[in-house]
Amino acid sequence: MKETPTRFLNVFMDQNNCCNLRCRMCGFSDDRVADIKRHDMPFWLFERIAEDVFPRANYLALSCISEPFMTRDIPRRLDLLKRHPVPVTEIITNGTLLTRERIASVIENEVSRIGISVDGATSEVYEQIRVGAKFHRVIANIELLREMKAAAGSSLPALRLLHVISELNVDQFEKFLSLAESLGTKFVDVRTILPFKNATDRGTKEEAFWEKVARCREQLEVWTRRTGVCDLGYLRHQREPIDIFDERGLRRTCTVASENISILFNGDVVPCTAWSRPPLGNLAEQTLEEIWNGSAARSVRREFEERKPGLDCVYCTIVREDPEVEGDAFFSIINRTPPESPHS
Repeated sequence: MKETPTRFLNVFMDQNNCCNLRCRMCGFSDDRVADIKRHDMPFWLFERIAEDVFPRANYLALSCISEPFMTRDIPRRLDLLKRHPVPVTEIITNGTLLTRERIASVIENEVSRIGISVDGATSEVYEQIRVGAKFHRVIANIELLREMKAAAGSSLPALRLLHVISELNVDQFEKFLSLAESLGTKFVDVRTILPFKNATDRGTKEEAFWEKVARCREQLEVWTRRTGVCDLGYLRHQREPIDIFDERGLRRTCTVASENISILFNGDVVPCTAWSRPPLGNLAEQTLEEIWNGSAARSVRREFEERKPGLDCVYCTIVREDPEVEGDAFFSIINRTPPESPHS
């Protein structure tokens, strides 16, 4: 990495392979999940990654597909952020397990953002989608976060609300925007369902639904312009493949292979969390430099440069070994086994 800038990566990493909810659109609603043994990323591995990878990161997300606050020693992990600071840090959570102690740890360790998933503006709709969660509890936890930030005189973490539009909640999108504004969110991330194999809800191709989504896009644009809330997501307007163009009219292509890594709870490194091909390496056995400059990573970067995939993750043709076969990346990720301690 001698010719690479010190910080050049966006890093996404999971701390465990579990979640306390079974949300309809998530891979955790797959019946097969019930038979998977729960694991945390070993702390020694997290510490090794902090020392090796965090100094190379511009952005660090301490969760991807699992619930970070199910990690037994999450406050201890957050303490390492001060020893190995990253310019922008984020935790994405379903918000059900936030406590005073955990919120205090997030504030004290100056996490930049906390993303909380709120897929409904009423208890009835929210709890149909986020199976196992209680709407009033999550909203109370968000209010507690606001109170504790104010008491600490801290603007961090900034609140980001994530919202997945589906047939169940599309008709109350305006109510969601009102709720988001009342909660003082600084960021929103609104998307439609990314289909997971065997999930309860894999989305729909019904034209009537996508017509409603188009209206949601218009409402979102007007709302963000009025409130100043930043939209960090991309709300697709159709079920079919989408090409996105820049201000010069040039088709934008995916740069994930040269800018991102996702670190699974067992130390495997992949370009993105939808990756169902073999990992590029494993940080329990190799350094980031060895993986990044290794033959697998170099080959993938060449492939991205040559094939120039667009930004439409739903229709990406590179993440799977066989683009004609539906991927099962989610189940494959959480069904791995963490490495044993090098001292055992």
